[in-house]
Amino acid sequence: MNPDTQPAVANPHQGIPIVEAHRDCYEQIHWLNMGEENPVRDRLLPRLVAGGVDLVVYAIGGDTLAHSNGRDKKLLATIENISELKRLCAQDPGLLALATSAADLRSIPDGVTRFLLHLEGASPLEGNMASLETLYELGVRSMQPTWNVRNELGDGVHERETGGGLTRFGVAVVQRMEQLGMQIDLSHISETGFWHVLKVSQGPVVVTHANASSVYEHPRNLTDDQVRAIAERGGVIGVHTLPTFVGGNPPSIDGLVTHVARLVDVAGIDHVGFGGDFVKEDGPRPGKEALFHDPRKEPPVLPGLTEIHELPNFTQALHARGFTPAEAAAILGGNFLRVLGEVIR
Repeated sequence: MNPDTQPAVANPHQGIPIVEAHRDCYEQIHWLNMGEENPVRDRLLPRLVAGGVDLVVYAIGGDTLAHSNGRDKKLLATIENISELKRLCAQDPGLLALATSAADLRSIPDGVTRFLLHLEGASPLEGNMASLETLYELGVRSMQPTWNVRNELGDGVHERETGGGLTRFGVAVVQRMEQLGMQIDLSHISETGFWHVLKVSQGPVVVTHANASSVYEHPRNLTDDQVRAIAERGGVIGVHTLPTFVGGNPPSIDGLVTHVARLVDVAGIDHVGFGGDFVKEDGPRPGKEALFHDPRKEPPVLPGLTEIHELPNFTQALHARGFTPAEAAAILGGNFLRVLGEVIR
């Protein structure tokens, strides 16, 4: 293993399941484009192992240009990305696998790192319900209705001034997701869309990567009312490592733990998890992506938690703040595993 991927402190994750609730497939796409044989195994996996991660919610497609390899063919690109990931996992089945059913959600780690396929925005559906059915058959088990921008399902957070929620197609997709047994992820959606989803759905919903607006106000962070609503549905909020959403001067791991503490105060310990959404290894992003940071510049990272191999630093910070080992274990994976186990068929 590359020494750069060694944890900064002794790994406190032995024997507990760790869930990284959001990671994009940008690194996979970039290095396959550069001719590498298996970047998931050779680049990503050592960092996941160093962080103790057992399950990754993996955005295999979505609304961004980077998810579709810079093209507008988002459904085709998503199918290609799924096909490539399955090929890469098949090369090392004892190390890598997909998670497509509740039986794949291991409460006791077994040494296999599993990927639960996710869409970060529903543009790959191309406005057609048959695409949702087909992508489900290909293994997709989680989806955000939107990313930052508007799509056929509704308005993302960049369109929040319009007051727009879900379209009629968006309502139908959300309801079909519940029938199929897919995780509904409300990261990035406009606040009006957030409440619209809760109105037309029944079961748990999650926000896999966002922080507390009451700690640091940002359009991507959640109000206390939103946090309570997720908890009342039995869902989970995964904290976001990007300094843009952590705030502070300067942003820090301790500042991220402050978000955790606030979310726990509002929602309870059973409704907070670890989102991640690291950007350091994403590779180049198109300059016209609708991000909250400049994709032409070096990606912003949180000191001491720049990538998943440094997750033990976050765990130590939880302990230093007074979270017990059992509480830390719930935040690091147990809570997301519980919700996925309820939702996934």
